[in-house]
Amino acid sequence: MSLLPHAPAQKKWMLIKLGHTSKPRKVTWYDPCEPSALDTTVRATFGIAPSQPFLLLDDTMSVVALSASLPSGGTFELVVQAQPPCLEDERPAAIAIIDPISTGAVLAKRVHDLGYAVVRVWSDVVPEDLRSFVDPRAAFEFIATVQHNTDSIGATCAQLKALDIDLREVMVGCETGVLLGDALSEGLGLRGNGTAKSSLRRNKFLQTEALRQSGLNACGQRLADSAADVEAFLMENVTEKPVTVPFKAVVKPVEGAGSDGVFICNSEDEVRKAYASLEGTKNVLGLTNYSVLLQEYLRGDEYVVDTVSRSGVHKCVAIWKYDKRMCNGSPVVYFGVRLMPIDSEPGLRAMVEYVFGVLEALGIRNGAVHSEVKTVERGPVLIEANCRLHGGEGTWAPMAEACTGGYSQISAMIDSYIDPAAFAALPYVPSNFVAHCTEANMQSFVAGTLVEIDPEALKKIRSLSSYTNEFLDVTEGKRIEKTIDLLTSCGNFNLINESKLQLDADYAEFHRIVHNGGHGIFRVE
Repeated sequence: MSLLPHAPAQKKWMLIKLGHTSKPRKVTWYDPCEPSALDTTVRATFGIAPSQPFLLLDDTMSVVALSASLPSGGTFELVVQAQPPCLEDERPAAIAIIDPISTGAVLAKRVHDLGYAVVRVWSDVVPEDLRSFVDPRAAFEFIATVQHNTDSIGATCAQLKALDIDLREVMVGCETGVLLGDALSEGLGLRGNGTAKSSLRRNKFLQTEALRQSGLNACGQRLADSAADVEAFLMENVTEKPVTVPFKAVVKPVEGAGSDGVFICNSEDEVRKAYASLEGTKNVLGLTNYSVLLQEYLRGDEYVVDTVSRSGVHKCVAIWKYDKRMCNGSPVVYFGVRLMPIDSEPGLRAMVEYVFGVLEALGIRNGAVHSEVKTVERGPVLIEANCRLHGGEGTWAPMAEACTGGYSQISAMIDSYIDPAAFAALPYVPSNFVAHCTEANMQSFVAGTLVEIDPEALKKIRSLSSYTNEFLDVTEGKRIEKTIDLLTSCGNFNLINESKLQLDADYAEFHRIVHNGGHGIFRVE
């Protein structure tokens, strides 16, 4: 038997939050001690049954083992694990998704396929004609549908609480649901971003001003409520720009989506006309353009940085580089978008760090954000941050998953809410791709009733070695318009290849076929 004295036990403590909204509670223990003793202490503190599994997450959202050797003074989040499928005598585990259209419909379908009941919540601002904007492949039966009415958040929370379900989370499916998502999650005490900074997440003018106040690169702008505001903006731009720089400005709705209502103006008169055409009209989201946003034109490459956050830990899950060109007289036509690994260009890491700063400025703690950024001489500058999933009906998700080895912004968002261990395992930036991909958009150079899509052209496109699948948005016998923006795009073709060189070649050939010497591949009458 040793006669040496034992080292005295060290008293330690940590702060633990149950979920993300509760106030942290202090747990004290002695090191060394039996692991079972600390486990019993934590369970007793938070009322967790002995048979109920839980995870302990550190401030990076990584799972850590509950051990007496943990350093003293740390802060942790306790996540009680629950399986989605319900027992016969239990209420079904459910997730509410606000405005589940476009990519939100894909999100809802994936959540449903995981075994959760899904409640569809319609916001008060989603237009009736957008409610059917759902890919048939994403259709399923919702357990309930709740209609939110303006200024009645209490009533909507009550409707959800009255359902015979175990409501676990609230997620946003579409741009129109952003504000309601903040209010509902706050009202129900569920994971979200709160309402204190809600206005910054929808109003693009306030968003940019928040960046400026935070010391981040921000776009020059003015909010126009009258013709006098337009003239003041023009005076600022004309006097502050060198005469060698051609005039260019952006005019767009202050609350919009896609490239709807976006004008790239090359003269002062074009700015005036663009403002007049937008003032008092409704945009694609059904919102009235009472104010119009006038911005400096940022000269540089345009990117999308898709992020997902959990409890303030941000992860960049995709970087996309836009290919926008002049088409049918419009300078904002999407020709394609390329998924970029972090090491494919030298400035991408700095861009991601900038976007993480944007998320902090906007008060983003949880959920998905789709940020549009341009790189200019002074560095990355935000065009706008859309506080929801990347749009486009989620057709890009299978491509991203094929290249990243299995994850996309959709899967990462689901993990951030219901599988924190899977979210913790995601890389902080997209890297180590196993393939390369591009979404190639199809344009129309004619308008009229569609009679036929050139079958030989489609055959050639489908024979490209990178061709994976397609999502055509036009139908024979229906009206087709000349493509001038994202909303008049005729569909997209997903191209994936292990060889970047072959992908580039197939992408160029795709657009050569679609352009067809300026005639296109659509026959109309």
